[in-house]
Amino acid sequence: MPARSLVLAVMLGVMTAGLDMMMFGMAGMTVGAVSVVRRLLVIAGLMMLGGFTMVLGCVLVMFGSLVMVLDACVVAHVFSPGWPI
Repeated sequence: MPARSLVLAVMLGVMTAGLDMMMFGMAGMTVGAVSVVRRLLVIAGLMMLGGFTMVLGCVLVMFGSLVMVLDACVVAHVFSPGWPI
């Protein structure tokens, strides 16, 4: 039983130490570092916007292909040899 409580104490100590280090890091962040983070977020947002436009373009190509396939099916159905023109 003492080994289990020792493991629990070590785990809690490690978790709180990590939380303390994160708090110290946030408290020590300078104004310049905040602007760097903001720039990184802007870059990430622009990359996501570019990915959205790429996906939108692919969806439009798929819909265009669907229209061509449906048109080919209609034309093939209308001008098939078994139907009078």
